[in-house]
Amino acid sequence: MNWGKGLTIAIIAFMSFILYMVITLMTKGNADLVSEDYYKKEIEYEKEITALKNSENATEKVTINNKGEFIVFQFPTTKEIDNIEIHLLRPNNDKADVTFSEKDTKNVMIEKNKLEKGIYKASIKYDSEGQTFLQKEELNIN
Repeated sequence: MNWGKGLTIAIIAFMSFILYMVITLMTKGNADLVSEDYYKKEIEYEKEITALKNSENATEKVTINNKGEFIVFQFPTTKEIDNIEIHLLRPNNDKADVTFSEKDTKNVMIEKNKLEKGIYKASIKYDSEGQTFLQKEELNIN
């Protein structure tokens, strides 16, 4: 076999491989990496980052007392607190996720017997003095 035949076979094999890959990747399901409302989600994410930074820089933070029959969220007493949203997200069971909303209060109490036992990711969002604050914590409900 001379070098011409070998080169031709190599080129045909390479082109066949490329063609196979193109057909395989084109027939796979929709694999869009960008969502339909990408820009809206990006703006919401920027707001979340700002709220997290506000919470980190705050002199007083939300304290969580997880003892007894209730989970008590105590908000800073030196500020006016508005529009409290507490999201308890269960990582292994999205049906156990719970959201609580309150207005104009300093303490929020949640009964433990209304929640499944296990680990929750708490996302505490509130407005104060024209700023939004977001604090994320992990809770273990026994």
